[in-house]
Amino acid sequence: MSTTKLDFEAPVRRVITAHDAKGTAIFASDDILYPYDPTTAPAFSAPNENSGFGVVQIHRSRGFPADNQRELKDPHKTLVPLADTKGPSCRVLELFPAESGWFHRTLSLDYAVILSGEVTLIVDGGVEKVLKPHDVIVVRGTNHEWVNRGKEPARVFAVVIPSKEIVTDEGVKLEKTPAGEIFDPKEEDD
Repeated sequence: MSTTKLDFEAPVRRVITAHDAKGTAIFASDDILYPYDPTTAPAFSAPNENSGFGVVQIHRSRGFPADNQRELKDPHKTLVPLADTKGPSCRVLELFPAESGWFHRTLSLDYAVILSGEVTLIVDGGVEKVLKPHDVIVVRGTNHEWVNRGKEPARVFAVVIPSKEIVTDEGVKLEKTPAGEIFDPKEEDD
């Protein structure tokens, strides 16, 4: 199945379970979420070829281990850090074709699966791996860049978990890349 522009702009269905007051499993929500360009906050416009990427925020847990009884705000169409320091988050990234991406480091453990399209993952020294649908990637706080050099948009499912700081054998602390207010919004206490 090839990815088309229509498929790329297709919504993501998000179903969340919870418990009622008696502990019975229930469906807490069943929503249709559309990709948005976080750089257009607070309008959160639809992504386009000039956006570079779009995102669908699926879930955000505050704390670890996750408290599955805590009432959570819906993270979709909010500014959520690239790697939330207060708990794991889950998202779908949509990458438009481009010659380059953004080289960055997050202090996180990221699990990603290519859902559609083709994505190049680049690490230090310009070393590259081309990833295709169903390839699974584990990014362990390393400098990296996602680039879609194909002709069609690509979709990536990712779970981002905050990690301990990274310290080299020489004692150098590897810092996260400052991302600006859009990608490093002030943390809420919730």
